[in-house]
Amino acid sequence: MTFLRSTIGAVCAAVLAATPALAAPPPGELELLYRGDLVDAARVADSSGKGLHGNILTGSGGTITPVDGFLRFPGGSCTTAPCPQAIIRPANTVTLTPGDGRFVYAANIRLTEPPSPAAGMNVFQFGAAGAGVSQWKLQVDSGRPSCRWSDGTEFVLLPADLTLTVGRWYRVTCYRLSPVLFQIRVDDPVTGRQVVPPAQQTGKLRDILPSGAVVIGGKRINAAQSDVDTDQFHGDLDDIEFGRRILPSDD
Repeated sequence: MTFLRSTIGAVCAAVLAATPALAAPPPGELELLYRGDLVDAARVADSSGKGLHGNILTGSGGTITPVDGFLRFPGGSCTTAPCPQAIIRPANTVTLTPGDGRFVYAANIRLTEPPSPAAGMNVFQFGAAGAGVSQWKLQVDSGRPSCRWSDGTEFVLLPADLTLTVGRWYRVTCYRLSPVLFQIRVDDPVTGRQVVPPAQQTGKLRDILPSGAVVIGGKRINAAQSDVDTDQFHGDLDDIEFGRRILPSDD
């Protein structure tokens, strides 16, 4: 199942109670798109045309399985190691380092079981949380979507105003609309309609220059660690994407 909906270039005119008018997402260039297709048993196909196929890494019996055009990650939750683990790492991450530009990252998300309150669930991230480390991240800890951006000194953490219902698909999108404006949107991926009003927040961040590797579905594979340490995602993902645009000089 692939939802034919493009996040990048979408234009919306919703209104937030906290702001006079909601900024429209910018147009941009798609850098990565995983629609649930495989190149082979060990790689997820990149449909963006950039060739950033994703390497599948697993441990302790975990799997990533294509099902009707989406990707199914290990089910349940596990707070005592060893735990089923499965993540995706794109083959290259150079183009996913946004600097000071506008960028967007998103995924269609469906939880298949109630999330554990004891462990987080990471969907899509580059970089870690910590002093001196840049990061962009989408997570659904305790079933609540949130986006995080950090330049290594300051950060913005922006949650959506809902908890995901088990068994329902949602499109969660994180935007950096300018150097100081950030936004999260949750839509129905079939109809494109908003599930809740978008939320946005301001925060003065410098260049976002993550290091290491982009990871989808968790932090790492480590047989000695449980979900509490790895933030393993449990459920289904589809239409995972990243796009960017260089900011005009006057922004």
